[in-house]
Amino acid sequence: MAEVHPVSSSAQLTLLPWLLGWEPPADRTRFAAGLHAGSAVGLALALRQDLAHLGTTDAGRLVLATVPAAAVGAVAHDAVERRLGRPGPTAALLALGGLALWWADRRDGRRTGRRDGGRTGWTGGDVAAAAVAQVPALAPGVSRTGATLTALRARGLDRASAYRLSLLLSLPVTAGAAALTAVRGGALPPAVPTALAGGSAYLSARLLRPTSGTVTGAVAYRLLLAAAVTANRRPGTTDEERG
Repeated sequence: MAEVHPVSSSAQLTLLPWLLGWEPPADRTRFAAGLHAGSAVGLALALRQDLAHLGTTDAGRLVLATVPAAAVGAVAHDAVERRLGRPGPTAALLALGGLALWWADRRDGRRTGRRDGGRTGWTGGDVAAAAVAQVPALAPGVSRTGATLTALRARGLDRASAYRLSLLLSLPVTAGAAALTAVRGGALPPAVPTALAGGSAYLSARLLRPTSGTVTGAVAYRLLLAAAVTANRRPGTTDEERG
C-alpha cells in the first residue's frame, strides 16, 4: 500500500491484526493487490498537479529511482517475507526505522545549510539517496515514505520538499506492486479494500502536513506499537504459536 505517512503500512497490516487476534484474509495476494491498486490511484489523483508540472528530467529521475527497489524485490521479495515477515522482526524494524527518522529530522533542524527544494529543486543526489533508501522498505516494518524521508532529511532537504519527493517516488513503486500482485493473484482485486485504500491515500496525501509534530507523532506511534508487540510475546513462544 502506498505509504503517505512515515509509518509502515505492511507493519500495521501485520501487527494490528496479530495483536487483536484477527484471522488473516483468505487470499492475502488479492487483498494486497487491492491495497496497492487503490493506493496508486488515490495517490495519483492527489498528486496530479505535481505530476503535470514535472519536467522530462525530473520524471526520468523518478522512474529510474524505482529500479533498485524493483530489482532487489524481484529477486529477494519472497525470502525477505519469510525471514522478516513475522511480528517480532517486523516490530523491531518498525521501531528502528522510527528512531532513524527522528534522528534525521532533529539533526536537520540544527543545521545551518538546510536546502529548500521548492517545486522541483531536488538534485540528482537527492533522488539517488531516496532510491537507495527504498530498498530496505522491502522488509515488513520499514516504511517507504519513512525511509526516503530519513535519507532526504539527512541530506539537508527541507521537510516539505522531502515529503513531496517521497510521495512522488512511492507512486511508480506502488503501481508496479499493484500489477505484480494482481498477476500473482490471478484475478481482479476485491472492490472494497481497493476503494478504501484509494480514499485513504488520497485524503492523507491531500490533508497530511509534514510538520515536526507529525514526524514526532509517527515515531511515537511506531515505538508504542513495537512495544505492544514485545509485551505480548511470552518468553519461549513463537510468533506462529501466538497467532
